[in-house]
Amino acid sequence: MSCKKITVLAFLSCAALCAFCAGKKDKTSVKTEPKVEETVVPEVQEEEKVPEVKVPDLVLNFKGSDLATGMEVDQKEFAPAKLTLVNIWGTFCQPCLVELPDLEKLSKKVMWQRVQVVGVLCDVFDTSTKGEVDLAKKIIREKNVSYRNFIIAKNTPWLKDIQAIPTTYIVDSKGKVVAGPIVGSRSADEYKAIIDATLESLKK
Repeated sequence: MSCKKITVLAFLSCAALCAFCAGKKDKTSVKTEPKVEETVVPEVQEEEKVPEVKVPDLVLNFKGSDLATGMEVDQKEFAPAKLTLVNIWGTFCQPCLVELPDLEKLSKKVMWQRVQVVGVLCDVFDTSTKGEVDLAKKIIREKNVSYRNFIIAKNTPWLKDIQAIPTTYIVDSKGKVVAGPIVGSRSADEYKAIIDATLESLKK
């Protein structure tokens, strides 16, 4: 075989090999396209997150009495604490009653943070009968609740706006709502997480 033929065959073999490699490279690039599309999915999910509920511009002013002692109370009861968790509950409300032991546990957990827990009755008022007051006292006693509970005036504006119970607010030392409303019962740990986050936000 002549040198000329050998050179032609070598050239054709080299060209065929280059074409094969190019074709293989093209196939590899096609396979990587779906991977690029998959990275878009988390970004779409991130955009669909439900926005947080805005805290209402509300101050929990009130007048009433301490359920246990009968002593007069008002929003000045919030002053000694950095935060106060105000739990609005009713003697007829089963979820409220189930929640009371968790609130008791919470009250002991957050004392060192200068955070207090108080309860506000939504169905026992300053005008209620002795029997209704005694029922509330009995529930508190049976649930071993030591944090304070208040009976307040029936015409308190913000109390009339409560749509469901239990409803809970977290207020500052002046009674201004800084977190909530939290509608429905929560565990002690869930409330603790909300309190910790609120305390952290107040530092900013």
